[in-house]
Amino acid sequence: MVAFVDILGYQALIRETHQNGTAQSLLTRLHQALFAASRHLNDLDQNGNPLLPPSTLPKTDLYKIRTFTDNIVIGYPIQNDGEGELGAIFWKLSSFQCEMVNHGFFVRGAIAIGDLHIDDMTVFGQGLLDAYDGESKHARDPRIILTKSANEAVRQHMKYYANPSDSPQWRDLYKDADGQVYLSYLESILIAEQECGPFFDVLTSHKTAVETKLTEHRNQPTYWAKYAWSASYHNFFCDQYPDHFSEEHKIDVSQFNMQPSRIA
Repeated sequence: MVAFVDILGYQALIRETHQNGTAQSLLTRLHQALFAASRHLNDLDQNGNPLLPPSTLPKTDLYKIRTFTDNIVIGYPIQNDGEGELGAIFWKLSSFQCEMVNHGFFVRGAIAIGDLHIDDMTVFGQGLLDAYDGESKHARDPRIILTKSANEAVRQHMKYYANPSDSPQWRDLYKDADGQVYLSYLESILIAEQECGPFFDVLTSHKTAVETKLTEHRNQPTYWAKYAWSASYHNFFCDQYPDHFSEEHKIDVSQFNMQPSRIA
């Protein structure tokens, strides 16, 4: 199983900050965001300590992570039918993506199933190519999609349940208007739903991050449309849990709609 993820608009961010003299500030923010978000990939707490005691960790690595520039590759060997590994990847990437967005960095990516080799020098294999193609050609918006191979595996796993809505995949994934299946990363705020309810502060941070981007890119339709997608996703997620979220938690997209006007 392979996940390929990158930061949306990374090159444009670098160019802009070099032009206005804020490159150092961007680097600092990016470093802080990646450090915070990578905790979720590596099962570390907010202080960088293992969430699990060493005695409970496997003797061999369950998965490998490699980062370079704005790209992150995760390779996860599949045991048996792969349902457990896919579930673990969904959770890790959801938490990672939510953390990055709330630091102001939107990401997109793709998950595939295929051959992969990762060591200290190389990342190689058809699985990497499939995940990269999914990210570069089909993800488009700030979403992590499933390629055909991953989607087929999920469909098979959901057949194990008498009712598809009883499956964990039903909550983990949404189907977009263009047919792409993608990771619902805001589900990560419901991890402690039974014990203490949703993390409302995280949802509020997400709302603010999206609204900020919609304001910043109002005069850049290509970029603005991507954050409009994020606003639509945010509101759709809130609508799925009416017992938890109300209109106050949603984004008022009417404030940011790009309306025509007279020239004088």
